[in-house]
Amino acid sequence: MMKTLEQEVLKKIAKKSLFVKLVNTERNESLVEQSISKEFLDLSAVVRIVLKMDKEGMASMALSKGAAEILGMTEEEIYAAALANTLRLFPPKLMNLGRYVEMSIGGKLLFGEDEVTTYILTNQKEVDGAIYFMSPEVVGAIAEALEDDLYILPSSVNEVLLVRASEVRDGVDGLKAMVRDVNETIVAEKEILSYSVYHYDKEHGITIAE
Repeated sequence: MMKTLEQEVLKKIAKKSLFVKLVNTERNESLVEQSISKEFLDLSAVVRIVLKMDKEGMASMALSKGAAEILGMTEEEIYAAALANTLRLFPPKLMNLGRYVEMSIGGKLLFGEDEVTTYILTNQKEVDGAIYFMSPEVVGAIAEALEDDLYILPSSVNEVLLVRASEVRDGVDGLKAMVRDVNETIVAEKEILSYSVYHYDKEHGITIAE
């Protein structure tokens, strides 16, 4: 009786605090193996639980596979709850990169006529927001609004960059070089998401661009 009551209380807490974070599978092999997660291409969506969230920031921890037994839920149920909760706690946000930089520096940027229009896909808190790029619904809606296929560049675990496929002049190799340069010069080691470039179209969904 007590165990059932404890599990029900834990379920309620978990359903309010679980969320999903996208990480690189190979770079986080041990974490992925020990945690409740789901693979997506060369990445994994890992279930985490919010420990603290206030104006100063957020603290969280990965949910171990043993937690499923404690909660009295299957791993599939936990993942589904975490995914739904992610939408509630951290709804997606799409921004034009140029405007975002202008807002950050408080000035106006001059763009050439051939400048590629780039968008940032993250969440409202701009933390662990790359998770939304694995959603065909979210990315598909953006592609439909932009009336184009998309290339997706993994900026970090916090966000990804989206560009219209028709605006890419240097091909996938140029995009890969850009991702590699950013990872090696700007992104903190623990926040690197991937060195891959991804592609979205209606027929194939999200794939690794070759």
